[in-house]
Amino acid sequence: MELDAGSYLFRAGQPSDALYVVRSGRLQVVQNDVVLTELGRGGVLGELGLLTGVPRSASVRAVRDSRLVRLDRQQFAAFADAGVLTALATGLAVRLQEIEPPLASPVRPENVVVAVVGLDAAAPVAEVATALLGDLKRVLVAVDPGRVNRDGLERAERSCDRVLLAADCSDEGWREFCLRVADRVVVIAGESQQPTAPPYPRAVGADLVLVGGATRDQRIAWEALLQPVSTHSLDRATIGSGTRPLSDRLAGRSLGLVLAGGGARALAHLGVLDELQSAGIVVDRVAGTSLGAVIAAGHACGMDADAVDALVYEYFVRTNPIGDYTLPTKSFIRGRATETGLKTVFAGRVVEELTKEFRCVSVDLLARSAVVHRNGRVSDALACSLRVPGLYPPYQLNNRLHIDGGVLDNLPVRTLAGPEGPVVAVNISFGGSAKSGSKTPRSGPPRIPALGDTLMRTMMMGSGATVDQSLALADVVISPDAAGVGLLEFHQIDAMRESGRIAARASLPAIQALLARPSASREKM
Repeated sequence: MELDAGSYLFRAGQPSDALYVVRSGRLQVVQNDVVLTELGRGGVLGELGLLTGVPRSASVRAVRDSRLVRLDRQQFAAFADAGVLTALATGLAVRLQEIEPPLASPVRPENVVVAVVGLDAAAPVAEVATALLGDLKRVLVAVDPGRVNRDGLERAERSCDRVLLAADCSDEGWREFCLRVADRVVVIAGESQQPTAPPYPRAVGADLVLVGGATRDQRIAWEALLQPVSTHSLDRATIGSGTRPLSDRLAGRSLGLVLAGGGARALAHLGVLDELQSAGIVVDRVAGTSLGAVIAAGHACGMDADAVDALVYEYFVRTNPIGDYTLPTKSFIRGRATETGLKTVFAGRVVEELTKEFRCVSVDLLARSAVVHRNGRVSDALACSLRVPGLYPPYQLNNRLHIDGGVLDNLPVRTLAGPEGPVVAVNISFGGSAKSGSKTPRSGPPRIPALGDTLMRTMMMGSGATVDQSLALADVVISPDAAGVGLLEFHQIDAMRESGRIAARASLPAIQALLARPSASREKM
């Protein structure tokens, strides 16, 4: 059967009368407006309901034009051994339905079919598509099959890792076909103009390529309009050498780095950055919480490891940001020194214009929910993420009161996890040892920590379960040894920097193996 992009295969509550196998295309499983998972070629859905006879528990819709095989209850019974296979399968189905699904990011199939589409007549679609195809061919089996129909596209999918389709805005019929059959869409803007409305629905949530001098205001407008997965600025003269970050995303090889909060212990991230840079490992996506967010933001601005180190030393070690004490009506410190330092360093820069993808996390105090910052002034986002409760007053932004992201999510791996590529997480232990969950042997009575240290430790207790989930989502976890370093002992920068170097050096083989590993080969048929 054929299922057009945007249409539903079935909806929650409908009878479970068949199971389906995806022959080609891409489907989403949706429950209460939340995407639980996505299925590509070879995926099976509807089997549990068919076996147990209960109504559909979720809805399924097509992301792109899809072709499926449908098997109803009578057809299944015709070849299933009622005495063995059906009984075993039904028992398994009932048990699976009773299991509460884990809290994790939706699982998505590979982005096999990529459509590169122009937004305006000046968009250099052919040049960008050619550059992307060349990049992809260095690591995968990738083809541009030219103008094909659905059958030709299906044959190409079965023989390759990636299929690239290119269409400019003047060829409306071919462009619409490309958009309908694509797993992932790359849209290209070639004119420096202020966008007003999405030219077509699938441009929203696509990868955005801005060619030739978009201003800050234009880039912010594009981001607000399309909410792109990623945004890339290219110079017309150097298109061939500038598509690597995007092609790595399309190939599932874009490296993400997540830096935990942890007060002075987060200074270990400086050593991690230095070690990765020395090994020639390029990070394209960064995220963090609290001081980890500050270090991530510096790297996202294009600073190398030495420059980030100098930034942190100047504003968190040499100049004490928590020295502006006040009468404790709302907090122990005003936080003005921290805000001034952040505004000085990032000088009005906005998240949308950073060299690398950047995300940081704070917590909405009143709504009691995590907030992921993906736009706006970098200094505001970081000020939100740094507000340790008790030490700092909450930070007011966008009609919310923000406190430190570590309260709910001290290691925000979820902000980068997905099909873009592997994620390396740098975890900061609060139990006094290098490994999460382990405890340092103690002799004698415990030392009573300073007030700030107690506040930090108490705050982080609430994010323990989230950190465990984040560690499970990460491909590699680096755990610097933070034993003996207080959470506000910023003068121990040398010790923590070296601890980060040692831990990162031990993890280099695993990271390099991830980046060297080719994408899973597709079955050649």
